[in-house]
Amino acid sequence: MFSVKFKTTEELPEPSPRLIDQVIGQDEAVKIVLSAVKNKRNAILLGEPGVGKSMIVKAVGEILDEFGEFTPYYVIAKPNLKNMERPIVEVIDGYYKEKKKELPKINFNAPSPFTLLIVMIIAILVSQMIIKTMPADYLLAAVAITSMIVLIFGFIIVFSSLLGARASMPSVSPSDLEPVLLYECKKRPLVRASAYNVTRLLGDVKHCPLGGKPPLGTPPHKRIILGAIHEAHRGILYVDEIKTMPLEVQDYILTALQDKKLPISGRNPNSSGATVETNPIPCDFILIMSGNMDDIYNLRAPLVDRIDYKIVLKDKMDNTLENRDKILQFIVQEIRNNKLNHMTYEACCEIVKIAQYLAGSKDKLTLRLRLLANIIKMANDLAMGKEIEEILKNFKDKDYKPLEKKGKVYIDAEHVRKVFESGIYSMEKQVAINYIKNFKRYKHIVPNDTPKVGVIYGLAVLGRGGVGDVTKIVVQILESKNPATHLLNISGDIAKHSITLASALSKKLIANGKLPLPKKDIDLSDKEIYIQFSQSYSKIDGDSATAAVCLAIISALLEIPLKQDFAITGSLDLTGNILAVGGINEKIEAAKRYGFKRVIIPEANMIDVIEREGIEIIPAKTLDDIIPLVFDY
Repeated sequence: MFSVKFKTTEELPEPSPRLIDQVIGQDEAVKIVLSAVKNKRNAILLGEPGVGKSMIVKAVGEILDEFGEFTPYYVIAKPNLKNMERPIVEVIDGYYKEKKKELPKINFNAPSPFTLLIVMIIAILVSQMIIKTMPADYLLAAVAITSMIVLIFGFIIVFSSLLGARASMPSVSPSDLEPVLLYECKKRPLVRASAYNVTRLLGDVKHCPLGGKPPLGTPPHKRIILGAIHEAHRGILYVDEIKTMPLEVQDYILTALQDKKLPISGRNPNSSGATVETNPIPCDFILIMSGNMDDIYNLRAPLVDRIDYKIVLKDKMDNTLENRDKILQFIVQEIRNNKLNHMTYEACCEIVKIAQYLAGSKDKLTLRLRLLANIIKMANDLAMGKEIEEILKNFKDKDYKPLEKKGKVYIDAEHVRKVFESGIYSMEKQVAINYIKNFKRYKHIVPNDTPKVGVIYGLAVLGRGGVGDVTKIVVQILESKNPATHLLNISGDIAKHSITLASALSKKLIANGKLPLPKKDIDLSDKEIYIQFSQSYSKIDGDSATAAVCLAIISALLEIPLKQDFAITGSLDLTGNILAVGGINEKIEAAKRYGFKRVIIPEANMIDVIEREGIEIIPAKTLDDIIPLVFDY
């Protein structure tokens, strides 16, 4: 199974702490992203959930310092003396502490009491000298005139000083003029933002309940919130969940990519910040986005054109020794990163088997590693379950005694198997399992019954839950002047087209008379065919029942019974070839669960079969291969 032998994972070496070494199965994608960052290209990562899109970006972010020299910078906001509603934001190279003293400050000084006292003393001394030089006859008049001159002179000085200070900056205190630090970047940044969070992505101006004007309100330059698009200057801006990105945000990002700068304004029209807008702020960044495969269709064409690399991540890899070792590496990483109990060798083998099931093929392994991670964590919880039950029991006892420390707990294959079979790692699978449990007893399915005309059992997969089920297909023929084929309980377009194909092919084979069955003269021009998918209340779509329907129509037209000990899945073409279908392992499990002795599958799907025990699996290449096996004549 693996290239190393071990009993438990604690015997294995610690995995590399570097994220770039922990990315599993996406080597090509990692190389492309590294190339994009090195050459300052924009990129988008597309793939199924849980294949490692975010992890790749984080891993690249850890080694950003390797991509050349980086000049540290900081961002400050200062008031615009000409228009306070248009604050100025500047990007300055260097460290803030080193250049803080160099920042320009706007100060004004009101006249101090000490200065006024000196002025008054000088005025009094001058007046005394004037009085002493005056004759006695003019003394009273001189005192009065001198006092008036001193008072007027002092008033003019004080009033002029206050008026000049007030005229230079009306109603503004010195603290309102100080620049504020918005952001300091000491190393090349990797800034992550969700597409739906407009404020986080583009920045904003806070609301001030006092109107945002001094002396009561907070000045606009102190209410600016820098956006991720600006914090990513000279680095990487990573935007995930692109499906939720509003069109308005796409326009702003497009503008930033084109102009390398973008102003900040208030986002809420009911806020006092709505009237504030800064100067265009530098934002020269590398854009990396991620989403599911169909999310790219939600992006504007001009924005998509600005993305140089469109990278599609793999969702499965070949089942080789090297790749099984990678799955083992992933198991060890999850145990270390989440501080879980160690796993036994058998449990690790079970995880690999589950990776095959999730990939849908024996020779493939899934790369939807988030699902595997959930299974590993839940298996760990099951392993701890016994200890938890004992703790709860002791709490109920009157005389509580702490548990004695026991030996190490290991995650074994049974814990992993329970998690997978119960489906607790997936909401869709739980819904499918509950549906089958609740509805199975009401379904009129009788495996291994006596042969019947026009009755056959097909196989299906319920939704995206990865759970197979058996469907009873019944065909009835009526005499009619208006021959037609009627489909009952079928809503999917693909299923309707495939049933039409099955009807046409069955009529063609009977008309040619080349079937390896007893011949019967039959006039197909007056036959009305009814096809029912019995007790199928959910939407049926897909072409995997084509072969089953074709056989049931032949049985009903020729009145030859079909054996009831088998279930069948497979698509058809107009020449009678059996074509491969999806979900083959889930369908085989469903046939086992209902108790059928045989299951017929396309020969092309044999490479996908993981578990072959418990039921006879018959591969079929053409319809002629199946007919001798299923008809009772």
